[in-house]
Amino acid sequence: MFRSLRALSIFLVYLFLLNNTAYADKFPTGYPECWKDTKNAVDTNYAPMDSAKKNLGQHVNLFCPINSKVGHKFFLVDFTSPLKKAQVDWISQRIFKDALIKDTPPYHKVSYMVIDDTAPQSQEISYSQCRFKTGNKSKFVGEETNDGCEGNKQISENFAAWLSLNTEFEKVLLGKEYKEAKRTLLFEYLFHVLREPVTDFTSEYPERELVIVSDLMQHSKRFSFYSHCKQGEVLKPNKCRSFESLLKKKIGSETVKKYIEDRKPKKETLKNLKVTVLYINHDYETRSGLSSSLVDLWKELFEFMGIKNYEIIKQLAII
Repeated sequence: MFRSLRALSIFLVYLFLLNNTAYADKFPTGYPECWKDTKNAVDTNYAPMDSAKKNLGQHVNLFCPINSKVGHKFFLVDFTSPLKKAQVDWISQRIFKDALIKDTPPYHKVSYMVIDDTAPQSQEISYSQCRFKTGNKSKFVGEETNDGCEGNKQISENFAAWLSLNTEFEKVLLGKEYKEAKRTLLFEYLFHVLREPVTDFTSEYPERELVIVSDLMQHSKRFSFYSHCKQGEVLKPNKCRSFESLLKKKIGSETVKKYIEDRKPKKETLKNLKVTVLYINHDYETRSGLSSSLVDLWKELFEFMGIKNYEIIKQLAII
């Protein structure tokens, strides 16, 4: 009897270790096996929420694995033109709450930066933290609670804290009154995020996605799509000229082509990168029919920069 119980105990321990090892083998590189992993724990040291403080009073690596970088999703949100309620609602539905949870794997860093009249070199990241796991089954590996070393209660509590912070930041970002800007430096913000280490969006992350939320109307003293995308005797932009003709435009003593070539990120910094554009409908500022030629212009820009993995999602027309 004693031998049988001992053999059963050994078998159960072996089965536990086997299952736990199999669970760990599924993880991406750098993914913590448990949220309190002794070698790579997840930082859950959150402070009381304060919407008046920078990053809601939290540090920028909250809910991130301490000793690894798993992935980074970076949102660039354009507030240089006034947004109507339908546009704000669409942005909310695309970059917060359920959409963020469904499209972003656990422990990937999530950052938000506003595009306004501020020069990109002087702009700060509005909010940053990693997406905590839900503890439930999903399409993402490691989303479920690892019963071998995690408890459902602790996972649920930390996920609730993450969700509460993200929801509060949504109110801060989308509830703020933004002044109409005199310029829209989309190219410059794009180059800044991809080039500058201060954004922490480097190719050290094995997975990266840059999400640009904008009407895509670059506007600066150097060159403006409000003129490049206007053909005939019209008051509002109606159709963009070709990307080739844009590159030939003169900016002082140099061309737009030279301007982009001198500032675009190096090829090696584009590894592990996807760019997603959430194209905001701005029919009240432009003529209907502009969007196709404008989207084509940006596709050619991405190709010119060496960005091969990109997607442009258009907002439906506002009725």
